[in-house]
Formats: sequence, structure tokens, C-alpha cells
Amino acid sequence: MDTDLRQDDGTTDAVTWAREVLAEQGTAVLGVDEVHRRAWSTVWRVRTDAAADAVAGGAASGDLFLKTAPAGVSPEPALLEVLALHGVPHVQRPVAVEGAHVLLPDGGPVVRQAPDRDARWLEVMRHYAEVQWATEPPAAEDLVRAGVPDLRLSVLPDAAAEVVARWVPERPEFVPVLRDLAAELDELLPMATLDHGDLHDGNAFAADAVPFDWGDACVSHPFLSLLVAGQQEVPGATAAYLDTFFDEPGAADDPDVQHIVGLATRLAVVPRALSWQRAIDAAGAAMPPEHQAAPRDWLLTLGT
Repeated sequence: MDTDLRQDDGTTDAVTWAREVLAEQGTAVLGVDEVHRRAWSTVWRVRTDAAADAVAGGAASGDLFLKTAPAGVSPEPALLEVLALHGVPHVQRPVAVEGAHVLLPDGGPVVRQAPDRDARWLEVMRHYAEVQWATEPPAAEDLVRAGVPDLRLSVLPDAAAEVVARWVPERPEFVPVLRDLAAELDELLPMATLDHGDLHDGNAFAADAVPFDWGDACVSHPFLSLLVAGQQEVPGATAAYLDTFFDEPGAADDPDVQHIVGLATRLAVVPRALSWQRAIDAAGAAMPPEHQAAPRDWLLTLGT
């Protein structure tokens, strides 16, 4: 069913924009179908005459996907523009971007749906390490200038103090713990690059093993990503990432590397809490009750 353009919740601006930008490109829109609507984002499938031609030519789909989010929630549109500008590999190239709206090509089934899911996920982890090396400065600095949250190790402790004070004020002892984690990590492996923030097998395309959905992203230490990505229960996945990251087989077995990963994955609860905080603040009462304490829940894992 085509999207009802009589809605008055702000998301209709995105659909109107998509129709206009595609018309300017000479592409006719055949229909717009809502895929999902959440408190923090809405996604539509955009069917076009170019998509119909692609299917006729043997492609699985030539559809586009339109995504938008409330102001201040997602850095994804600007982030994708910067990645394209820097020629970062293994990421989608947007068809068009404006403000909070982004049009993307159909990436096909996700890794979670692939019959060879484990092998695909190993490749995602290798590709993701390459994405991170490609987003060191100056790309990291351009991402921050574009509005991607800045959680580099030099500023993360202050952000941590604020989020702790808001969500777990009864646990002020978390603040010095997080400061010490950041300081030690910065001493052992000082880096600033792109952290996806929510990389799992539902946020990567099986074809070409490409991560997507950068709505939780920030610029921080690369290994913070392993808080989520390292929990996919695919044998050898973290090793595939670390071996690629260090360009050295067996890097994951190094005790020093394991210690650094441990520091980063504890520190990573701060970006997770802040990402949920942005969504909660934007959504207000529309945020489902089961998510309203998500920042607190993440921070409390520090005490376990």
C-alpha cells in the first residue's frame, strides 16, 4: 500500500523529498511502501521505473530505501556523505542525502538470513576493520564536523560523567572507572576512527558483506565496536577482525591485544547509553516503555 501522504507527523516531508529528488534525476516513482516505523527512525521501500528495469534485466531488486529520523537522533545521512567523499570501502553509497533524509540502494538480504551466515559474518568483520582504517583522520575529523557524535578518548570521559549523572546518579564511582579506562586505552592504542555502535548480523548485507544502518555511530576508539559485534557467536569472528585490523595472523591471541579489547568493550557502554539517550530525548512519550531505561541498563553493566 502506498504511503498515505495525508499523515502529519513530519515523515511525509521525507517522502515528498524523495519523489522530488528522483524526478529531478529522471526516475519515476511507482510507489512508496512503509517498511517500519519506530520511535527513532522510519524506513520506506521506494519502487521506481528504474527498479522495474533492473528486475527485468535479471537483478534481484532495483528498489531504493528511504530513511529518516527525528532531528538529532541519527548521524547516518551526513556520515554516508563523508564516507563517499573519502572513498571508504565496503559501505553503501547514498543515492541522495538531505538533512535527516537519505535514499539508499537495496542491499539485498542481511547476513542473518544467509544460508552461509557464519562465513558471511567473518567477511563482514574483515571488511569492517578495513572501514575503520579508512576512517582515521582526516576522515574522522570530517565525520565530527559533519555532526557524527564526537566520543574520542580525549572527550569521552566528560561525556561519561554527564550520562552517569543523569541515568545512574547513585553510582558516581563509575565516573573515575570510565576515566581510567579511557586513559589506559589512549596510552596503549591511541586511535580515533568510526564506531558503528550496533554492528550485528542484522545490520550487514550478505552480498558483498557490507555493514549498514549507521544510526548509532560515533567517532571513537575502533575496538568499542566489539561490545556488540563481538557477541555474534560466530567462531573466529573477533579473530578475523583483529587479524585484519593488525594485518597479522594470530593477533587476537596476543594477551596485550586481549587486554586492550577488554578495556574498549567496557568503555563502549558510554556510546551505547548516549545513543539511546538521543533517541529517548527525541521520541519523548513515543518511545516504547521497554526502551525508556536503556541508557541506565547499559551503564549498570559496569557494576557486574
